[in-house]
Amino acid sequence: MSSKKDRTFDFKNVEELQTFITPLGKIMPAKRTGLSGREQRRLKTAVKMARQLALLSYGVQ
Repeated sequence: MSSKKDRTFDFKNVEELQTFITPLGKIMPAKRTGLSGREQRRLKTAVKMARQLALLSYGVQ
């Protein structure tokens, strides 16, 4: 188990989520973001939820 606290993502915080999205609208890979697997899955869920609620676009911005 990791001793540091896992990062959580809020789907309503669009500015933070946009830092993990490429200009083409793709979610950056974990190698590039430096997130753990669990954090990357939480990021993915938050981005997909924000897209469903039209807070983020699906494609080119």
